[in-house]
Amino acid sequence: MEDRSRERFERLWSEQGYRLLREDAEYRRLEDSYKLKSGSDFMLFGIPVLVGVVFMDLAPIERELLRWLACAAVVVAAFVVCVWVKSATGGQSSAAEVERRVKERCYRRFAETGKLE
Repeated sequence: MEDRSRERFERLWSEQGYRLLREDAEYRRLEDSYKLKSGSDFMLFGIPVLVGVVFMDLAPIERELLRWLACAAVVVAAFVVCVWVKSATGGQSSAAEVERRVKERCYRRFAETGKLE
């Protein structure tokens, strides 16, 4: 019986899970934390541009196309580092953890009431 209930829940979750996540307050806070809100956020995401400009000036690469490709790779890497710094300093859980917690809450509610909502 438990297996059928879990299967039914998983099927409903695959159909309506995204909507339920959007309605959850904790998930909405997490989504909002990725938005640019303050001057430090804009500065943090401006750093990759600065890194790219400096790299273009200092790169010892003779071929122009190769220099542009290397610059693009450096800018992408700097952007990834900046996103990681922003998420690490935010002190919040990862999206996967929040989604797992929301899914477990929904499953407990589903087990009690038989409804996903």
